[in-house]
Amino acid sequence: MARKIVISSGKGGVGKTTCCFFLGFFLANLGAKVVMVDVDIGLNNLDVVSGVDSKVMYDIVDIVDKKCRVRQALIRYEKNPLLYILPSAHSLNVGKVSADALKDIISELERSFDYILIDCPAGIGKEFYRAVYMASEALIITTPSLVAVRDANKVASLISGCGISEIGLVVNRVRNDMVAKHLMLKPAEIASSLELKLFGAIPESDEIVALSSVQGDLSKVNDKSIAEFKAIALKIHNGFREQKSKGTFALNFKRKGNV
Repeated sequence: MARKIVISSGKGGVGKTTCCFFLGFFLANLGAKVVMVDVDIGLNNLDVVSGVDSKVMYDIVDIVDKKCRVRQALIRYEKNPLLYILPSAHSLNVGKVSADALKDIISELERSFDYILIDCPAGIGKEFYRAVYMASEALIITTPSLVAVRDANKVASLISGCGISEIGLVVNRVRNDMVAKHLMLKPAEIASSLELKLFGAIPESDEIVALSSVQGDLSKVNDKSIAEFKAIALKIHNGFREQKSKGTFALNFKRKGNV
């Protein structure tokens, strides 16, 4: 039975899809069979980040419309035969993909994969619930900004309310020089405030930004961020068994009733 992990954020632009790609890539490097499912219908980005957009022949809407089978829409990542991408629709056919239709697709994928990473749309609308409905675990991506952290807190509340208890946190785009000068929140402080297990902190990477901007090959990134992505993938592979972060720092968030 596959582990179904929704990758969420709340706020857009925090690097959620990029994180999804790297985590899928390094989980596959650990020998797991992984499929990344883009459920951001109409605003598909996972195929672009993965560099497979030119190979898309079918997408989720085509599966729902019975124009193809699930396996026909899957794209194998050429640099790792254990990694697959199921692309979102290029057109705004949001209404065609119901929660039940998506559940049927995920259920079929469960039989063939070790991990299903669900790239969740930003925000907390019905598309968010449709993605979370599929998952049994969650990983929330945030940046150290107060706005992104506040949105991460709201998302954590909603995910918890959906019955998912295994929720981890990744803090992206961390500037260690600013952290040292107390100009940026520490990842451990953020995790403590949100009462979530900190799975890792990704350093700000000019190389990732540059390759994302020109649709380069993200698998060729070679900087400090890569070591952290590998470590996070290993933690995921080992499960969500570690205790949540504890501390005294607070951002005055109240988990219940804060949405």
